[in-house]
Amino acid sequence: MRNVLIVLAGAAALGVTALGVTACSGSGSAGAGTGSGGGSSPSAAAATASASAPAADSSSSSVATSLDPCQLVTSSEASSLAGTSFGTGREEKAKGGGRICVYGYQTTNVFTVEVGQDKSSSDARKQWARTEAKARTLLQHKVPAGISVHVQTADVSGLGDRAATVFSRDDIAGHKFGISGIYLLKGATFVAFQDLLLGGAPPSTSALQAQARTTLSRVS
Repeated sequence: MRNVLIVLAGAAALGVTALGVTACSGSGSAGAGTGSGGGSSPSAAAATASASAPAADSSSSSVATSLDPCQLVTSSEASSLAGTSFGTGREEKAKGGGRICVYGYQTTNVFTVEVGQDKSSSDARKQWARTEAKARTLLQHKVPAGISVHVQTADVSGLGDRAATVFSRDDIAGHKFGISGIYLLKGATFVAFQDLLLGGAPPSTSALQAQARTTLSRVS
């Protein structure tokens, strides 16, 4: 199945550090200041990293999902969580039949929702374990040299069959980056949503958990 999770690292290590690397390269080309490029390049990086990192892998047990990620977390709900006003989400297909909804595409505040399904709940639980192990490896080995990312992760009980959160706020190359996300398993269905932004505070994990209850009620 499509790797809808990349739990603990896909969003944090790859998303935040992708922004950081872009900011570093932008600062390097523009001298000491951030310049106009310092505002636009991180925006594109945020959209690319946040939307594509979770779709990095798939497995033979995946099946196409009919669930609409833009309805699992609506534009108004994403806006409330992210503290901004999003328009209609940009929907994309992912490997293994998964689907992605991106709010705030190519801005400095990108909110993504991903959904994917396995053939069975048993396959889904195995995939969760494999993905979590891979994510921990990515977090240890894929963060660029000289960049320190402080990631808080936690398992959450009472949400679906499995749930985990990630939260990070860091200063990278003079820029403030934040990300928070929640990753859910209900039966054979994976759902994840996260906010990746420049210069602000991401949603609290408690706010994400509250939204997760509503989102999971839409997964049948």
